[in-house]
Amino acid sequence: MASSLRQLSSQQVLRLAVEALTHRQPLTGDQLKKTKPKGSPLAWQDAVELLLDHKDWSSLVALLAHLGRQPAETAIWLQISRCLSRRHRLYVDETGLPQADVDYRALARLYGLCADAAQNAKVEKVQRALNHLAASAQEIAGEHVNAISRLNRLDPHAKSVAVQLDIARNHCKAGDAIQSIASLDMALRLQVSTKNVEGQVSTGMLEAGRSEFTVPEKSFDLKKASRALSDLSRMAQEKGTPVFLVSGTLLGYVREGQLLSHDKDIDVGIVGWENQYALCMALQESGLFTVSAQFLKGPETFYIPIKHNATGMWIDVFVYHPKDGKWITGVDFFFGYRQTFAFTPFELQDIEFLDVTMKAPINPEINLTENYGNWRVPDVAYLSHLESPSTMDKGGLSYMLTARLQALSACIKNKPAKLRKILTLMREHQGVDGAMSLELIDLLNQSVSPKDAHSEEPCHA
Repeated sequence: MASSLRQLSSQQVLRLAVEALTHRQPLTGDQLKKTKPKGSPLAWQDAVELLLDHKDWSSLVALLAHLGRQPAETAIWLQISRCLSRRHRLYVDETGLPQADVDYRALARLYGLCADAAQNAKVEKVQRALNHLAASAQEIAGEHVNAISRLNRLDPHAKSVAVQLDIARNHCKAGDAIQSIASLDMALRLQVSTKNVEGQVSTGMLEAGRSEFTVPEKSFDLKKASRALSDLSRMAQEKGTPVFLVSGTLLGYVREGQLLSHDKDIDVGIVGWENQYALCMALQESGLFTVSAQFLKGPETFYIPIKHNATGMWIDVFVYHPKDGKWITGVDFFFGYRQTFAFTPFELQDIEFLDVTMKAPINPEINLTENYGNWRVPDVAYLSHLESPSTMDKGGLSYMLTARLQALSACIKNKPAKLRKILTLMREHQGVDGAMSLELIDLLNQSVSPKDAHSEEPCHA
């Protein structure tokens, strides 16, 4: 230990934190009760920062639990609360995926202890913010019932779109799709009925696959896309797992001879879940791509996002599962459910695309028709997850969840044409589990101004 630290009192909180890490002996409640740690607000912040840096979750919980039993200064708690909240994005992002070295139960406890202190200090806004962060940590920890309970206390009168959306997501992850839909309907009512809606909603949580936070550009840089595709195609061929163009990228190739200008990523496919490991391992080891192991789920893998490091381009790899004469692929929504799509199997052919030799279906028109219907005519309001002929379980709970999420996204992004299409589909699916009430359909329809009907940019179909 540095001499400067030895000069500190044995009660000094920063010294206690350093000693715990140096001796690899986490702080305990009994130890802290005896030593009675002291220090300035800045010293407490430094101690917490140090323990967070080393992921000593046990010591952190013991330290803050001890502090919570003392008549501590509000300034100390505010420093600790700022320290935790500034780091929140390091632990919790919009993918909702856990990190291996983060104890989310402990993190939720830390936020909860800070929220209790804020309540005692009568700092309501800080208390609410900390409780919301605690609920997000509980969600990732899989403590959905506890997260829902905390969120309901945050929004007892159902006035916050953001909180109702979080409640809906926790219900969905807990396996209660019907209750999730009910909470989403509440969020929709609030979105269109209340001028001063509480809480901010990011549309990243309403969509499938990657978070929109990971999409750095609004349109393609063709040189970057070509380089990313070239590296991917070469490595896939080396591993004997050819990748082929699908979805919006295949549509751009066939209909326009280039990538769709408004698309955000490159779509490719592979056949057989068994091929995911060799391909992804090779991509990761090459240093050319970044692949998250959390998306590799064995026979449950339907979608793998990969990032080309040199260009920042994202490539979505869809895994096709041969089953009952069809090739089944799908997307996993951040809400915790999967939507699947069925296609007729196809052979592959070599094509030239963006100056790269790639694979594509021999009869791409068949695949595109199954995916988009009338794909030859651009549709500014096309809803791929709801309108696609390939969509499985139409009218089922996954379909109804997707409809709500896309409706809320359309409201937030001011996409009236899309919203009207969704509501038409919901009117066609009455009398089933999760059906949208006619009263809500009418309310949402009334929220759309006629002059907005043609204000949208083209989408991928």
